Amino acid sequence: MSKVKTVLGYIAASLSIPIILATFMGMPFWSELLVSATGVTISPWFTGGEVVRTVDHGTYRTDIHRPVFDALIGERKQGFVQVDWTPLEPLPARIDEEVDVDGDGQVDFRVEWDTGSDQATLTPYASWVLGLEEIYRLEDSLAIRVNLRNR
Repeated sequence: MSKVKTVLGYIAASLSIPIILATFMGMPFWSELLVSATGVTISPWFTGGEVVRTVDHGTYRTDIHRPVFDALIGERKQGFVQVDWTPLEPLPARIDEEVDVDGDGQVDFRVEWDTGSDQATLTPYASWVLGLEEIYRLEDSLAIRVNLRNR
């Protein structure tokens, strides 16, 4: 009887190896299926949120993302807005731009950025603009995140 159990154990182990290999080799398929079935998305705290407005400057453009206040439940008291300048190569040596975050026609802040030295200053014009959080040099663009207070 113990030999039968041993043989059945080895058979079960041998048959499980192809199943395990198929699972790991098919991991991209299974992960894409899981994401499409559940509707899971990457948090805007990592991506910067969706682009809501684009300002074309001819050789480059400014992408203004939506303000991000998302929390696990509801909204946070403080968030940020991300602004990108794309593509990286024809950017001027100095960016000086006024940004309207909420699209109400009034400038909310001004960014002055020396792209060569990665030094940026922010001048807030709205009381809910708190200051410059971070500057980023991404793969094909430059980006800043500006801290905001949720109104």
